[in-house]
This record gives sequence, structure tokens and C-alpha cells, in this order.
Amino acid sequence: MSREFSVRISPNDTDNDLLFDERESDFDDSGPSLPIILISAAAGIAGGVIGLYITYIVLGWELPAGVFVAVLCASAGLGVSGAGLTALTGARAATANIAMSCALILISVVFLGLCMLSGAIVATLLVLFGG
Repeated sequence: MSREFSVRISPNDTDNDLLFDERESDFDDSGPSLPIILISAAAGIAGGVIGLYITYIVLGWELPAGVFVAVLCASAGLGVSGAGLTALTGARAATANIAMSCALILISVVFLGLCMLSGAIVATLLVLFGG
């Protein structure tokens, strides 16, 4: 997974003003960070759950308004934690970290939906043919 960038500089090369360190710093090898992705995805899910709980249970709002606030809280939790952790670590992949966190949440929701659907189908078949 690591990339090797090597530059060969001849001792007689007088046309070249750049040093090796300056050439190497031109390559942006920063990628998404797995701990930042996982923590920001968890913060996004927690923000959504807390937002839904406060609006629907504590404040007694209708469900559509509660879900709207929950989605806003989930997005804010995901974005703030992803950007904040990226800034704290000094990485330059804030957009990639946030995008991967969103993708992780989406994949988790799709997986949960498929598990629930297959469980419902198996339960229905057991009830129908299980006797």
C-alpha cells in the first residue's frame, strides 16, 4: 500500500534548484483515516439518535419534525466530528474522511435493512410452513 517516490539527482546537475525534500513534499499521500471515519460515523449516529429522542420523546413533536431534526443532528455530528478530528490530527483529507463516514453509515443502514428483510421472509416462511 505504500508508494515509493524516488528522485535521482546527479551531483553535476546544476539546472535543478529543488532539493529532494521539496520534491517529496509535492506528493500528497494523505488519505482517509480509519479511526477518524469510525469515530465520526459513531458521532453522526449518536447525534441522530439524541436529536430524535429529544424532539420526539422529550418535546413531544410529531414524528416527521423529529426525524427532520434527527437528520440535521446526524449530519452536524458527522461533519463537525470528522472535520474537527481531521484538523486535530493535521491530515489534509477532511473531505475524504467525511465522505467515507457517510458511506459507512449508508452501508450499515443497507446491511441492517437486508438483514431485517431476510429475517422477516424466513419468519414468514416458518409461520406458513412450520406447522
